[in-house]
Formats: sequence, C-alpha cells, structure tokens
Amino acid sequence: MSSPTSSPAWQDLAAHRDEIAGARVADLFVADPGRGPALTFACAGLAVDFSKQRLTNETLARLVALGRSRDLPGAINRLFTGERVNTTEDRPALHTALRGDERVVAGGEDVLAHVQRCRERMRIFSTAVRDGSWKGATGSPIRHVLSLGIGGSYLGPRLAVEALAAIADGPEVRFVANVDPAALDDALAGLDPAATLVVVASKTFTTQETMANARAARRWLADALGEAALARHMVAATASAAEAGRFGIPECNVFPFGEWVGGRYSVWSSVGLPIAIAVGMPAFERFLAGAHAVDLEFRSAPLERNVPFLLAATALWNRNFLGIPVHLVLPYAQRLASLPGYLQQLEMESNGKRVSAAGEALAWTTCPALFGEAGTLGQHAFYQWLHQGTDEASCDFIVVARPMGGREGDPAALLANALAQSEALMTGRATGDPHRDCPGNRPSTTIVLESLEPASLGALVALYEHKTFALGTLWGVNPFDQFGVELGKAIAGRILPALAGEASDLHPATRHLLDTIGRAARGGTGRA
Repeated sequence: MSSPTSSPAWQDLAAHRDEIAGARVADLFVADPGRGPALTFACAGLAVDFSKQRLTNETLARLVALGRSRDLPGAINRLFTGERVNTTEDRPALHTALRGDERVVAGGEDVLAHVQRCRERMRIFSTAVRDGSWKGATGSPIRHVLSLGIGGSYLGPRLAVEALAAIADGPEVRFVANVDPAALDDALAGLDPAATLVVVASKTFTTQETMANARAARRWLADALGEAALARHMVAATASAAEAGRFGIPECNVFPFGEWVGGRYSVWSSVGLPIAIAVGMPAFERFLAGAHAVDLEFRSAPLERNVPFLLAATALWNRNFLGIPVHLVLPYAQRLASLPGYLQQLEMESNGKRVSAAGEALAWTTCPALFGEAGTLGQHAFYQWLHQGTDEASCDFIVVARPMGGREGDPAALLANALAQSEALMTGRATGDPHRDCPGNRPSTTIVLESLEPASLGALVALYEHKTFALGTLWGVNPFDQFGVELGKAIAGRILPALAGEASDLHPATRHLLDTIGRAARGGTGRA
C-alpha cells in the first residue's frame, strides 16, 4: 500500500488542520451546545466521549475518508478471517477467535475447535483448583498461585486479576515478571510450597526472563517437595508444548494456544488461566464476552460510528496533524492502576515502528510515548507538566459510573476530580499571573464504564486492541511484530558469560561498565 501522506485524504486533513488552527475546544462548545451528546458514542456497554478533542464534525468526516482510503474495512475483514496480517512473520493474528464463536480455518487448522478444547480444559482445571479437588503432592489444596511471565503474559493477567479483585474468591494469585531475583523472593515470601501452584506463561517457552524465574521456582518446589511432586505444582500456558516438555512439565499440564496468538494479545488464551482460577471460569468467560461484543461492533459498524476506529483516528489526528508527542491514560479507578502499563506494551510495542509493513523507511511519525497513573495519584505527580508544561499531551480519562468499595463519599470525590481535570485541561485558566495561568485546549477523550466487572473490562481492553490495529493500518505498519525487542536480549546473551568470568566479545563501553560494577561490588568507589 502506498504512503498515507501521499493520499488526497491526508492532504485534505492537512489543509483542514490549517483552517481550524486557532480553534479552542471551549469555544466549540459555545458554538454548539449539543456537542457533548453528538460526539459521544456507545460501544459494547461503554460510552466514549470525544467532545473535548480538538476537532470538528468536518475533521471526523475527513478522518473517515482517510480510513476508507487505507482500506480499513478490508483490513478488519482480513484480521477476523485468518489472513496472514502479520506479514513479517507470515501468520494470522487471531486473538479475536479466542473470544468468539465463529468457525475460522487458518493453515488448515480449525481454530474454533482448538479454542473450545483449550477453554474446556481451563474450565475443568480452574474449577478443580478452586474447589480443592486438585491437590498438591502432599494432599494439600492449592491456596496460592504464582504466575510467571513477562510482557503480555504478565501484564494482561495481572491487570485482570487486580481489576476484578472485588469478585476474586479463589486462591491468591501473585505475579512475577522481573528477572531480578528479589522479585521472585518477594512473591514467594510466606508461601507454602505444598499449597502453591506455579503457572509458567510463555509463547515460545524460551523467553529468557520467564524461564529464569521458572527454573528458580522449580528449584524452590523441588527442594521442598522433591522432583516427583512437580507434576502437581507446575503447569504451562504456551504455544510450544514440546519446549514445556523439555523443561519438565508433562503434556497433561500444558494448556496450549496457537502460534497465531501474539504475546501482547494473549490474555484471552490459556495465558488467562490465573484469571480463571482467581475469579472462576464463568467470570473469565464474561470477560471474553465483553471483548467479543467489541469485536462485533468493530467488524460491523460504519467508520462514522465505529468507536475503535474513532479512537484510532483521533489519536492519529493528535499525533500527525497536531504534533502531540505524548499520550496519557488516566484511569480514575484504583483497580485499573495496571492499565497504563498494559497499554504501554500494547500500543508502543505494536506501533513503535520506523519502517512500513513493506520494510520502507517512514516519512511520518507513528506511536506517541504513552504513560499514565491511576486517579488522583497522577495529579500530584505529572499533572503540573500536563497543565503548564511546554509540550502538549493528549489524554484518555477512564471513569467508572458505579465504583465499588470505599466509604460513602469517596467515589464522588474521585469522580469529581476526573471531571474537573478533563474540564481544566480544556478550558485552562487566565488570571493575569503567568505563574498561575494555564493555556488549556489540551485534547482528551473520556471513556465511561457502567461498572468495573468482567464484561466491561473485556470490552475496554478489546477497544484498545482494535484502536491499535486500526492505527497500524492507517500508518502502514505491522502491529504484530516486535523485532526491536530482540536486540537488547541478544546483547544480554553475550554479556552473561562475561559476568560469569568467561571470555566474551564485548563493546568497550560495556566492558568499562562491567569493570566499574565489579569494583563497586568489591566495595570500591566504582571509579578507576
């Protein structure tokens, strides 16, 4: 596909940007009192309000034209029907099949049948762990689950378990991703090996960080219970049953998913086993159903009312036409505290690319830097920069209409702060005192969940997944590979022998740092 910037639709957007360059969102509300309802769209139980974005109905019409010129409807169809949309790795990206009920055949495999078999095994196993019929080697029921993964196999399950804590009634789930031994030590603190199940989640079962933690967890179990006990205490979620077997996990303890599931899109697969254990398989299936509801809307809704597309389109408008380099995700719900980190990986690993899907250098910018924080915590951290800094940022505010937990009045205070911040970013403040003035006109979207429960969480995550895919299509990049992640890991593989005292071909800068660290470890100053 040709460059998006050379299309008439892109040129029309550039001209339109110049036409409305001086527009302020607050003034657009004055000119159109119905702007709020007109720019709020429903999607699978979510309400998404774009009215505080720095755009008009004409902007949206031209963004829709760009989406059509990039054949986004065709790309959506190819995604769902199992075409090889991951072009650099020559495979489909069928994470949507993990939560649907439509038959899809990819590479001669009946994907739906595979998904249903795995889901039924998850149901049987998670139920057995929860009701105590799955016992450890000593006859003790499982009271704790240690989930080992990294990237999507860590961020997704952790997000869901934390978000659904109000309904969690199964064994406690702890998560470890960092290869720092302290992370595993902290997670194991207070756990009884006889009552602990370890879930190792890795697509390839060769991921350096995950396998280092898995080996350490296996030693912890074996030291306490013996090697023979591991079959009652270790299971795997992977696309490589053979590698899991070589590690020592029997086939009956392997919950497989297909090669067509990318790591950062894997929470819907057996990678979600810790979720099913924590909240029960029926709740996990409601999580899947919420995501599937977004899938249906993404496939069927015209671009004018297609909320995932509109989320992507406004993001492109902010990045490529308004020149905004940073995007913030601001969930005003403590149990969504892990959402910004999850979306960092989803969006920045997917679309943080500098070449097109065809391998050509891009002449346009792609994914902005993304960060965020839950609720009022961020207000006392980076909101000063947000309101008065020299760089602009776009924002997504996420609010829950019926929050759970807390004393009477607390939810109201949280909601008041969310609404106040989105208004303040829009209106700004003019006092005559330059130290107190805020420029305002900062664009934001507000996403409203009726409540934080499995279906709404699934819908929220799927909404961002499809936003990411749509943006990749508009930018002409492949959102399903992540080759940039590999370089540092390859270099780490060369450095490890040097840390063990073995000869290794190292860059002089790295050799210098190793010498410095060595002196510091011996109690020196770290200086030569």
